[in-house]
Amino acid sequence: MFGIIGLGAVGLLLAHFLNNAGYVPYVVTRTRYEDYVIRFNGDYRVEVKLVDYLPSDVKYSLIAVKAYDTEMIINKIVGVPVVFQNGIGGLELIRERLGVGYGTVVTYGITRSGNVAEVRGVGEIMLPSLIGEVADTLRAGGANVRVVDDIEPYRWLKVIVNAAINPITAILRARNGVILEDPNARALAEMVVKEGVDVVNRLGIRLPSDPLTETLRVAEATKNNYSSMLQDVLNRRRTEVDYINGAIVTRGREVNVSTPVNYVLWLLVRSLEGSTYKWDSYPNSLWIP
Repeated sequence: MFGIIGLGAVGLLLAHFLNNAGYVPYVVTRTRYEDYVIRFNGDYRVEVKLVDYLPSDVKYSLIAVKAYDTEMIINKIVGVPVVFQNGIGGLELIRERLGVGYGTVVTYGITRSGNVAEVRGVGEIMLPSLIGEVADTLRAGGANVRVVDDIEPYRWLKVIVNAAINPITAILRARNGVILEDPNARALAEMVVKEGVDVVNRLGIRLPSDPLTETLRVAEATKNNYSSMLQDVLNRRRTEVDYINGAIVTRGREVNVSTPVNYVLWLLVRSLEGSTYKWDSYPNSLWIP
């Protein structure tokens, strides 16, 4: 019934919960290992069936690839796509191509190195009520699940929080706590949040909680962590900044809202990657938001 596309940190977490609920999911992944382990109050072997293509009887494809890899895996989706990604853009592309797709928000803190994933912070998985079967299965597997009628406000809240923490920590090469400890970093984060709020207000989206309060809460709760964006920069990997700050800038342009701070952070993070990653496209440098 369940397939997973992408077996990174989130993909392994989902597979673990599915195992606990009695399922061994089919998995399509680019990098394969002989076995997989998740560290979550102990070490657990994660059971999966590695395949090149999901079988036709898969009812739900759980999409856990990076947002920038969405284009590459659309032809591998079977059944109903449920997207477990950071940022704005991957889900929208799937909906555009396939006509259906459901977003989620994952707040578990989890990292992966090779075939081992480690849960460093217990959060929750938010899913829309229209896919209650997925929610019930993950909950049965031990996940903290919250079902909401409209997932979009929660997706945007997470984007704004990530936009305020991730690029600043990546540029400063600092742990998340720098947002609280350095008044200049905090002031910058506050400006990022304000621009994000201006955009979602113009889009007609009502956020479920105050994004600045949430940003400071997350920074405090993860103050000793290195953000995923910083880890990507340090490991010479592509980041998801296009789908975080870039999404705020792009949507802001569409609704005529100025987002200069997000724009500069977007450019700076892409510049950090520029010497090691060849981009297919760049932000329009002639457009001043």
